[in-house]
Amino acid sequence: MPKPRITIEPVGETVFVEEGEHVLEALTREGIHIEGPCNGQGICGKCSVWVKEMDRVPETPHESISSDQAAQGLRLACQLKPRGDLTIELPRAYARTAAGLSDLSWILVGEKIQERRLEPAVSIFRHNGEYRLSYDGGEGERLDWKPGLRPHGLALDIGTTTLVLSLLSLETGRERASAAALNPQTVHGHDVLSRVQKGSSPEGLQELKDLVQSAVKGLIEQVCLEAGVDAQEILDVAVGGNTTMLQLFAGIDPSPLGHLPFTVSLESGRAYPAGAFGLQAHPQARVYIPPVLHAFVGSDVSAGLAASQGFFEPERRFLFLDIGTNGEMALNWEGTYLASSTAAGPAFEGAGIHSGMRAEAGAVQGVFFNGEDLEVRTIGDETAQGICGSGLIDLLAALLDSGLMEPSGRIFHPEEEAGLPPKLQRRLVFVDDKPAVELAPEVYITQNDIRSLQLAKAAVRTGIDLLLQEAGAAVHRLESIIIGGGFGNYLRPRSLEAIGMIPPGTGSQVVFGGNTSRLGCAVMLQDRSVRRELERRMRGVTHVSIAESKEFMDCYVENMPFPDESGEG
Repeated sequence: MPKPRITIEPVGETVFVEEGEHVLEALTREGIHIEGPCNGQGICGKCSVWVKEMDRVPETPHESISSDQAAQGLRLACQLKPRGDLTIELPRAYARTAAGLSDLSWILVGEKIQERRLEPAVSIFRHNGEYRLSYDGGEGERLDWKPGLRPHGLALDIGTTTLVLSLLSLETGRERASAAALNPQTVHGHDVLSRVQKGSSPEGLQELKDLVQSAVKGLIEQVCLEAGVDAQEILDVAVGGNTTMLQLFAGIDPSPLGHLPFTVSLESGRAYPAGAFGLQAHPQARVYIPPVLHAFVGSDVSAGLAASQGFFEPERRFLFLDIGTNGEMALNWEGTYLASSTAAGPAFEGAGIHSGMRAEAGAVQGVFFNGEDLEVRTIGDETAQGICGSGLIDLLAALLDSGLMEPSGRIFHPEEEAGLPPKLQRRLVFVDDKPAVELAPEVYITQNDIRSLQLAKAAVRTGIDLLLQEAGAAVHRLESIIIGGGFGNYLRPRSLEAIGMIPPGTGSQVVFGGNTSRLGCAVMLQDRSVRRELERRMRGVTHVSIAESKEFMDCYVENMPFPDESGEG
């Protein structure tokens, strides 16, 4: 049976729908994005499209769709599975990414349509019979180049826990391949301060540099093999990462980052020879480091802001969060630009959690309370092997919702009469003689896990509260909360709000951006003018040291419990 084909207006393109796929999934795969804050759950009702062939699709009932609109063909894209070829009309609020970048989520803000132009920093031309390379508008230099080679670039995100790499054509802007791996430096600690301590000796610095450079080399080999590209075709690289990771990647002593006055030694907003980072690329390749604001606000944040279209518009009210080991954030409050970070720790990335794991096949990525028991969803619908970040946040919300856990964070004792439904009661077990909740055979969340997650969510929420307070901002007037980070696309706003990681009533403002660091780097490969604009804009951002605030500890303690049924912590 042939795959249903969708003709998309007004972009004039077609996309085929795979078996079992919803229209929203097909659009996103093609790089066409429409608003859908509930991540395809059919809850928010915002991903509506007009269907011309109403007889070929069932209705998708929702309170936001009137009977008249349904009769005229209005459907929810996330619930729509076509029975044949369709023509659909997108809403006004849609966006188009460069082809192949659909997995690097475009961030929709308002109703603006912004297509990325292609003007890379690299330009190759012939002059007097020889190849020449112009980089970032320069006059050009002789280039050792062979006919048949094609220029490529790398968008690299160096996270404290994970490395992610994309290979892009600099002629088309298309992503050719991508790869990810665990940052091997984690053997020396999961947090930034552990890395700083390890890298403060010449021997430790050399070891950490070799570890990350070797891992990146492996990723480059992987994407080049997948795309059939010679590493000599790589001429431009953009790198997002927190400041410590960047300096370790470059082999620069990180010790000044670990104590006052928190001095950054790596110059940012400029390009370096690729050899300075030990990269497997053309000898004349450059590595661009986006602006670094502070020892704890690195180029991953500035790249994320570059990807968040509209963030720097002075009349807007945006909060940007990168939920990871460092909990970085930035705020635009009507032209006041602030940024900060908080030591969230690696708990939400699964590190230090009894059954924690990376987001891969078999990882629990969603947990729901159905009124009688917990429903567990895993990546790939495979047997549960552990719990990844999105699953942990969902799980906390489900534990509160089901009554398995009190707002204080205390799990009920397995032998305690808690008045729970029998199926829930059987989930209460002992692990190492302490209370725990069993999700699947050998997959648990323990009391110690919950305490670690409480510390992480309290740190993030305290950073949000104090940044808003610094700007004199009213939380109910926020337009968008843009969330980046490796597991952003799998989170549910309701769960974030239920556990108190974001302020009450803000779930509907949440927009998930996925790995915004990698996306921002990809954008800067496609369009070099974005680099200049970002450098200019970041000079107007003020760093706020939240940890030094007099209100920090009181706010942190206040944010430690989970909200009760009234929404109060």
